[in-house]
Amino acid sequence: MIKLMPTKISHRLTMIYAVVFFVGLALVNVATLLGIGYYMYQTSVQQINLVDHVIDENISTLEDIPRIDLKKLSQIADNVDVSLSYNKQVIYNTGEVQPVENTNNIDLGRVMLNEVGENPVMYLEDVLILKDGTKVEVQVIKNMGSEESYIHILAGIMLFIDGFVFIFAILVGGFMSRKALSPIDHIISQAKEISANDLSARIYIDGPEDEIKRLSDTFNDFIGRIETAYDKQNRFTLDASHELATPLTVIKGYVDVLDRWGKNDPEVLEESLASIKVEIGNMTSLLDMLLFLSKADNEIYKIDRTEIELEELINEVIKESAFLDKTHNILCREYSKLAFTGDRRLIKQMLRAIIDNSIKYSGDGTEISIEYKKMGQYTVITIADEGDWYTERRYSVSI
Repeated sequence: MIKLMPTKISHRLTMIYAVVFFVGLALVNVATLLGIGYYMYQTSVQQINLVDHVIDENISTLEDIPRIDLKKLSQIADNVDVSLSYNKQVIYNTGEVQPVENTNNIDLGRVMLNEVGENPVMYLEDVLILKDGTKVEVQVIKNMGSEESYIHILAGIMLFIDGFVFIFAILVGGFMSRKALSPIDHIISQAKEISANDLSARIYIDGPEDEIKRLSDTFNDFIGRIETAYDKQNRFTLDASHELATPLTVIKGYVDVLDRWGKNDPEVLEESLASIKVEIGNMTSLLDMLLFLSKADNEIYKIDRTEIELEELINEVIKESAFLDKTHNILCREYSKLAFTGDRRLIKQMLRAIIDNSIKYSGDGTEISIEYKKMGQYTVITIADEGDWYTERRYSVSI
């Protein structure tokens, strides 16, 4: 199938602009030709009526006809001839008698259009009634050949100008469209330089704040969001690799011990399995935390806001943490009624993460305490532990 429309935007714009301009100019020329033709027609009608009126005013008897210079009278208008007939005989005329169709009585005195041979003519036939009642037939005829030739020549000139302007519009339109769309080629060349290895590159367009400038700004914003998401993904991968390396190393060590001699030693077997279970639990918690952080970084976590009774939530977190860890004393010294709006699951997960961190980095038998209070428009939750060397460490979260 042949494609008639060009593929490049600049070519399509050029053709559209050129065709629209050509059609507009052609319509103007047609309107001009129609206007000039209408003006010529009305002028010729007025000239013929004027000649007929002058004849009617100046001839009252047959004797007046020789005394009046009808040739001079017919020169009131260009290319107008006058013919007078009496009893079907031409008694005077200023040129050749032009045979035209017989005019009906209802058309007497009206200007008509006809053709004589190959020449278009405009004529008027009337009856002049003299003082003695004598009827003289009057014919006023105008050859419209020159007017028709003028219209044809003018139409040819306009058609030639239209063709020239169409070609000129294609050339100028092509130049202007290429110049207007050249920033797009610049955007394409710069965009090809952006790769996954270097997302810091940006597209720079000089010029006014037009559609192309806004396109480049939008593309830069888009690349910026991709770069941010890519950095978060890399950071998540690095964090996951780093955090999972330790428990995996521990598990591998115990598996090697079991493989060499531990499977035959019940004490070593029990210790290894217990340690492996602990490390698997740590890995599960770590993966949950990493996935949560990844969702939060990428803003894909949906916030479900509800009314939260904080004393109930704190008590629930303490019970679950104490059930999972028997080596620390986790407590809240004072419970008070306090409520606020938030995502209960996210806040609980945050508190569990801080408590797990305190359990991990504080010695066995130490205390982990939780306090909460209202401070202005915020609710402040403080979690304190005794650290590795019984140095107090406090975490405060404002919600």
